[in-house]
Amino acid sequence: MEQQQMKDEIRRILDEKRVGTLCTMKGDQPFARYMIFRHDEFILYTISSKKTEKVQDILNNSKVHILFGYESGSFGKPNPYLDIIATATIHDEKELKDRLWHDNFRRYLAGPDDPNYIVIQCEPKSIRLMNHPDLDGPYTLSFT
Repeated sequence: MEQQQMKDEIRRILDEKRVGTLCTMKGDQPFARYMIFRHDEFILYTISSKKTEKVQDILNNSKVHILFGYESGSFGKPNPYLDIIATATIHDEKELKDRLWHDNFRRYLAGPDDPNYIVIQCEPKSIRLMNHPDLDGPYTLSFT
């Protein structure tokens, strides 16, 4: 598989999947939670409340790890997914929040103008394409 094909495959997974685990560091311990992501090219975005522990975790240590796109129930079948090392930043810009808002978020936030509504941007340092049937091992796309 050529490099451009691998980038296209990474984009395909980002386009087709939405759920991944976001792992932050709480002191010296990792802490993971499932999140819904959107993306712009290779940069991932997820929403949160300012009042969550993950926001404080990111403010204390911006290095995050994301497993993205894995689907259970495919035991024994190739199931490509992404292993992402990223730097997370907290954003409060109205344009970004309006662009990413969905009414399904009302379960967690009052609305797009909720003062606790923030966006977590995850800029990758590396993305590893894992468990792909056309690869003998992981393929790493580096952004350094």
